[in-house]
Amino acid sequence: MSIKRHYMETILAPTDFSKPSDNAVTYAAEVAKLTKAKLILLHVYSIPITSGESAVLLPPWTDIQKDCLEALEKKKRTLIHKHGKTLQIDCVCKIGYAIAQIVKECITENNVDLVVMGLRGAGYLSEKLIGSVTIKLIKRSNCPVLVINEKVKFKTLKQIVLAYDYETILNKSVLNPLKTFVNLFNAHVFVLNVVSEDQESHDLENAVTGIGIESHLERTQHSYQFIRNEDFVAGINNFIANKKADMLVVIPRKHQLLSTLFHESNTKRMAFHTTKPLLALHE
Repeated sequence: MSIKRHYMETILAPTDFSKPSDNAVTYAAEVAKLTKAKLILLHVYSIPITSGESAVLLPPWTDIQKDCLEALEKKKRTLIHKHGKTLQIDCVCKIGYAIAQIVKECITENNVDLVVMGLRGAGYLSEKLIGSVTIKLIKRSNCPVLVINEKVKFKTLKQIVLAYDYETILNKSVLNPLKTFVNLFNAHVFVLNVVSEDQESHDLENAVTGIGIESHLERTQHSYQFIRNEDFVAGINNFIANKKADMLVVIPRKHQLLSTLFHESNTKRMAFHTTKPLLALHE
């Protein structure tokens, strides 16, 4: 497979050693291999806090850190055995709160280009996910986040859906992670705009914004799709199913889109078919 220009040099894969995060690490390694990016495996731990009168013997924090690093190194050896020694992997173990460490210590200090996070459950909109580390990270991080459900397996991406409302003129660099995946697999991008039945059209404004995104997607295969649906969630879901798309890309402007995606009731569960990666970009 010939690899065109890409924009990823460092990929961060946080893990708590659970099945969903382990699956995300596996996916991240595949992307790192194709992009020749460095992969950072991160585990954030905290010292257990005890309460009550009974004294509880806790292991020293140095022992906890040692165990965490050994677990990360074991995972590293497994990945290198599968992908070869050309895959560069660093293991990092931090103490503290997961979100703070991911954002401050790793994304900032290591200039991470993409964070790959696992997600547990039947779908992205499971009520159990509200308040999860992954969702909080999408809200707080300025770094692109690739969400990998525990059922998602790495495969070639042929059709990618970019949900875009034409209300914001994007900085050109915002779409760089998307263009990386497009170039890696020679994929086609559907720029999808979902509006309600009674929403007024702003042709002039949309045309101006459209010129901007057209320049951002130059030299990539793409087309523009416009559909009407009172349910934004259902509109995207139906489109993905009809086109048999392989990835959904969203730009959660001012978190409004995140609120829509992750706080719908279970009657509107939108897992994007759970087998599709979800790439959240930031302005």
